[in-house]
Amino acid sequence: MVGRRVVVRRLLRGETGPTGGPAMTDVLGICESWTAGAVTVRTEDGGLVEIETADIVSGKPVPPRPPRRRPRD
Repeated sequence: MVGRRVVVRRLLRGETGPTGGPAMTDVLGICESWTAGAVTVRTEDGGLVEIETADIVSGKPVPPRPPRRRPRD
């Protein structure tokens, strides 16, 4: 997965979701590293998000972002 565009759903420790269960959020970006204890994802704005593997609920590769369309003149 390193070098590919991915989406990773992770738990937000200590927070409660809208249904009363655990809160979760998605991180979308390029997988920079995957080690035994953590995954690092570079988001579109250039930030790095480190996710402990114990907090990962699911993850998968996603296709590249489609090119932006230029407005018509």
